Amino acid sequence: MAKSSTKVWIFILSTSLFLLVLGYNLGDRLGLFAGFIMAILLNALVFWFGENHLLSVMKARRLKGQDPWGANDIARKMSLELGLPSPAIYVISHPSVSAFCVGHSWKRGSLCMTQGLLQNFSTSELEAVIAHQLCQIRRLDTFSFGVSSTLANSVVGIGQLLDSLIPTNFFGQHRQKPFLNLFSPLGWLIIKTVVGERAFFENDLMASQLIEDRTRIGQLLWRLEGLAQTQPMQVPPCTSHLFIVNPEGFGQKNMFLKSHPSIEKRIQKLLGYYPV
Repeated sequence: MAKSSTKVWIFILSTSLFLLVLGYNLGDRLGLFAGFIMAILLNALVFWFGENHLLSVMKARRLKGQDPWGANDIARKMSLELGLPSPAIYVISHPSVSAFCVGHSWKRGSLCMTQGLLQNFSTSELEAVIAHQLCQIRRLDTFSFGVSSTLANSVVGIGQLLDSLIPTNFFGQHRQKPFLNLFSPLGWLIIKTVVGERAFFENDLMASQLIEDRTRIGQLLWRLEGLAQTQPMQVPPCTSHLFIVNPEGFGQKNMFLKSHPSIEKRIQKLLGYYPV
């Protein structure tokens, strides 16, 4: 099975080549030039726009100076063990409990946690969260997950834009979203092409090896999942797979965009059994 980052590069190169060939067939030299411009825009979208877009949308602020939770110290210590630079820590002012990380390189990662997580989790639980996210950065899952999110979000955004152009009374009293329903499976396909369940299982295992405690990671996943169900968090389309567990809980109705394996399966893979 190819690594996720390798599949991302293959996908980007194939898409760029497809745009060049399509442009040439449609418009000869002028079409080739148009395809070249579109390929450049595609790569710019992926590598310069996508990485920080979610942090901006979620209104995350950099954790500097006063750090009552000791998150930066924990991240620095664990980053040293993994042999990577300490990531920038961001905080979202939201009462839910969740975390995610982004970064196209393990040398420049960003780890984001909600205010609810920092205020309600113990130091031991916070260490487990940070360990899990640092392993995701070290494995470069942040690159493959982030690129797939940017591309899928763009596809779904096109559907939303087209739906907004339809007159309000076009379908009568009921507002329909035909283009969103059409493009959502394409967004799901992009994510599923890159993001497999195996990545979650392997990252859970690596995090447990870092803190030398599988049970602690299993308990963390179980608690995060329960809190996500009772206090879900609304996130931009095609971004839920970036989080440690699905932050939307039962609120995520679109089956095409569900990417996390079930929490029962993750814990069973990690511990060898699911506690009942």
